[in-house]
Amino acid sequence: MGAWRTGEAVAAAALLLGARAAAAGTVMEPIARLSLEGGYDSNALYDGHSAADVGRVSPEIGLRLHDPTYDLRTSYGGDYVYFQRLVQGGMWNQRGSISLDARPTFRTTFAGAFRLSQAYDPAALAQAGVFRTGLQRATVLGGRARLDWRASELVDAATTFREETVVFQDRTGGAMHAPTVELLQRLDRRWSVGAAYGLGVFQSFAPGPGGDTLSYSNAVRLRARWRAERHLAVDGWVGPALWSAGGKSSLVPEAYAEVLVATRGIDLRLDVSHALGIGATAQPGLVDAFEFGGERRFGRTWFVKGDGGLWRSGTVPSGKYAVTGYAVEAEVGRILAGGLRLSVTGAHFGRTDTAAAAYERTWVGMRVGWALQAR
Repeated sequence: MGAWRTGEAVAAAALLLGARAAAAGTVMEPIARLSLEGGYDSNALYDGHSAADVGRVSPEIGLRLHDPTYDLRTSYGGDYVYFQRLVQGGMWNQRGSISLDARPTFRTTFAGAFRLSQAYDPAALAQAGVFRTGLQRATVLGGRARLDWRASELVDAATTFREETVVFQDRTGGAMHAPTVELLQRLDRRWSVGAAYGLGVFQSFAPGPGGDTLSYSNAVRLRARWRAERHLAVDGWVGPALWSAGGKSSLVPEAYAEVLVATRGIDLRLDVSHALGIGATAQPGLVDAFEFGGERRFGRTWFVKGDGGLWRSGTVPSGKYAVTGYAVEAEVGRILAGGLRLSVTGAHFGRTDTAAAAYERTWVGMRVGWALQAR
């Protein structure tokens, strides 16, 4: 329940800021999107023998409120998935999101985005690094928020919050709630170094009375940030974390690095980490992660984008009994007139620690999308 209260609090705060901005003359714009997709799925039900032609209809509506200091976006949508000859009448997946970028004061900036989804299709979990067979409803809440404050010309302070929650229909799953605080000293125009403290609260869900368990982590980190130029940024930290569970404590080394590239036609992101988190079985564990994403635009019409990752998660603190999974997605398309776009999509999910066919899934299809164009 703590995860849901956190999500509600973030949403309420964002809506309050949006209401204040609206009172100050915020522009209100509707959000509307629709995509139609059809293709072939080699393992639609994640059971190893459910290849089929699959159709998908994905409507989405929302609202954007923005002015020079705030940009609030909310949306709600779903996917109607029709599996030919597999599921009677198809199924609905639902999702909602809220994001806020704001500059409340000259020294303060805020950026946050949270997404809540309820899906029967395990592909959404594979994209988040969770691999599980069978067709079962899963509720997923995830997101990050960051508040930066420029304390002086050379000192920056920030607080962040990260949320990951996965709950299955049988009430199993896990959650991580992770706030951090940090202080950075700017050495020159490019380099900033400092320290951070991170608290982790981990939940492991199990049905029945007394099934849920709690564990905690307290981490001290050395922080560094490098801005090579306007288009390239490198962020990272390293340090020990004290893991406490069941009355026992263990020291776990953690490290994280992120590279961001943003130019007029290219956006790239690369993340590498060895840290405590929600693993490939949706349980708290020690997770090694390699994630990437990018988009290349050719003029105003053609685009290529893709993302994916490799996740290895084991028990804390040794990393034993590891589960390793991967996911890769790609889309190539053309932007047409009137907010239309036509593209070819593909995806592949799987696990490297087992040869079981139930975990392997390949999807190829054709997508037609439409989005209401902003003013």
